Amino acid sequence: MRDDPSDVRGVLREAFGQVSLDVSVEEIEAKGRTRRVRRRVVTTAGACAAVAALALAVPGIGGGGAPPAQAGDSTGAGAVHVRTAAYTVDTKTDGTIHVTWDKDRYFADHAGLERALHQARFPVLIKVGEFCRGPHDGKLDPSGVGPGVDKVMRGERAGDGRVTFVFTPSAMPKGKQLFIGYLNAEQLQVTHGRPGSVERLVPTDEPLTCTTQTPPRHR
Repeated sequence: MRDDPSDVRGVLREAFGQVSLDVSVEEIEAKGRTRRVRRRVVTTAGACAAVAALALAVPGIGGGGAPPAQAGDSTGAGAVHVRTAAYTVDTKTDGTIHVTWDKDRYFADHAGLERALHQARFPVLIKVGEFCRGPHDGKLDPSGVGPGVDKVMRGERAGDGRVTFVFTPSAMPKGKQLFIGYLNAEQLQVTHGRPGSVERLVPTDEPLTCTTQTPPRHR
C-alpha cells in the first residue's frame, strides 16, 4: 500500500487516521453537541442549516447566489459551489467535483455533504456508525477502502491541515455508487481513528447488507 499523499488511502490515513490521537472522543462528542445546538439556533422556518447553506450557495436557489467562482470552477447550468463551516463542494470544468474538508470539522454535517454531492450529480450514500455492502462487493483493505474507490475518489492533502477529495462521476461504474461510512464516537474509541471511515463501491440496484459492527483496527 502506497503512502503517496495523492493516493486516497494514504491521504485518508494520514489526514484523518490520527483524529483520535489529536482529539479525544469526549472532545469530539462535545463539539458535536455544540454544533447541533448551533444548527438548531440558526434553523428557521423548519429548514435545516445544511439545506439553507445549499440553497444560498447554488445558483438560482435562494437569495444569496453562489460565491465568486475560482479558476477551473464550473459556472454553467447545474454548477454547484457550496460553502459550509465543515466543507466546500465545487464542480469543475473537467467534470470533477472537489470537496475540501477541514480536519477539525470532519465530524460535522455528513447529511449536508450527501445532499451537495447529489446536487453535483455524484451518486453517493453516506451513513454514520453503519457500514453497507452489496452481495458481490470485494473486501476492504486495512485502511477501510474497497476495490475501485481510487478510480472515483482521490485525496490531495494541503499544508494548512485541509484535505481535498476529488470525485470523478464519469469513472463511476454503471449501476454503482460510492458508499462512505463514518465511524461514530464509540467506534472511533475502538479503532483509535484507524480507520476513521469506510469507503467502497456498492450497487444501486441490488439490496445492501448493513451492519453496525466496527471495522477492524488498522495498526
